[in-house]
Amino acid sequence: MKELGFDLKTLEVFIVTAQTGNMTMAAKQLGLTQSSVSQTLANLERNLDAQLLDRSVRPAGLTIAGRYVYEQANKLIAKAKSVRQVVLQDKFEKIHSLRVAMVDSLASHLSTPLVKLIKHHSESWTISTELSQLARESLIQRDVDIVISDDPSEQNEYLARFPIVKEPFLVVLPKSYEGKNLTLEQISKELDLIRYADDSFLGRTIEGYISRSALNAPEKVKLDNTQSVLSCVSAGLGWTITTPLCLLQNGIPREELTCLALPELEGLYRELSLYSRQNELDNLPLCMSQNSQQIIRDKFLPKLEKELPWLSEQVQIG
Repeated sequence: MKELGFDLKTLEVFIVTAQTGNMTMAAKQLGLTQSSVSQTLANLERNLDAQLLDRSVRPAGLTIAGRYVYEQANKLIAKAKSVRQVVLQDKFEKIHSLRVAMVDSLASHLSTPLVKLIKHHSESWTISTELSQLARESLIQRDVDIVISDDPSEQNEYLARFPIVKEPFLVVLPKSYEGKNLTLEQISKELDLIRYADDSFLGRTIEGYISRSALNAPEKVKLDNTQSVLSCVSAGLGWTITTPLCLLQNGIPREELTCLALPELEGLYRELSLYSRQNELDNLPLCMSQNSQQIIRDKFLPKLEKELPWLSEQVQIG
C-alpha cells in the first residue's frame, strides 16, 4: 500500500492547531513541544504537497486545502474513536458485518434459508450474485467474506473449501424435439446452440466440451444468464447445455422443454463449493455449507427425482 503521508496522531496535531490557531497553545494542549508540533505540520504539508495553514495571519488560518483536510481529518478521528469504543465495549459474540457472494443458479434456493443462519452469527449482512470467478477474487482481496461458487479453486493456502454439490451437465431442447432420437450433430444442423457467455464457468466448460467433441456449432447466440438461455430454448430458437440446478431454479415450466443426457465423451460435471478465508468466521462456513447441502437434499432433489429421475442419481451432495 502506498504511504498515506499522515497518521492519526498527525491529524490530531493538525486539528488542534487549526482549532487554537496557535502552535504553542496546540503543543500545550497535546503535551508536546512547540518545535515538535511545527515539525509535524511541516511534514504533513510536505507529504501532501499542499499548504494547509496560512501562517501570515494571527491566529493562523486554514487555506482552501487546509479546510478540506480539516473536515476529513475530523471524520477519520471520529471513526477511529468509534472503532476503539466498540472494541472496548463489545463482547464480539456476533460478526459485525458479513458479505456473501454466490453463483446465481443457487440464489433462489439458498439465499432466504441461509439468511436465517447468518442472522444468528452476524449483526448485518449482504448477499450478492456476482460472477463466481470475480467473487472468488473479491474473497482473496477481502471485499467479501464467503463465496459459494462453481469456479474450481486452485490450491490456495489462504482459502478453505467446503464442497456442497456436484452435478452433471445435460442437453436441453425445445418441447417439439421430444421423442426424436437425434445426435448433437443433427440437432446443431437444425438449431443454433444458445451459449453462455465466456466469462462464466458454465460458458467455459461447455465450450471445452464442444471443442473436444468436434461438434460443428457456429457461435451465433451468447447470453449471460440461464433465464435468458432457457427462454430462447423454450421459444424454439435453439438448444443448450446446462445443469439440473440451472434448469430447475429459473421458473420456466418443464413442460416447455425436453431434456436429454449429454453424450459421455467424458464425465462433465459442475462442482459447487463454499469458500472462505482460512481460520476466520469460526464455524460459520462449515455450518453454511452443511445447511446448503441439506437445502439441496430437501428442496432440489425431490423435484429432480420427480421430473428427471434418470439424472438424479448422478447428483452428489457433499
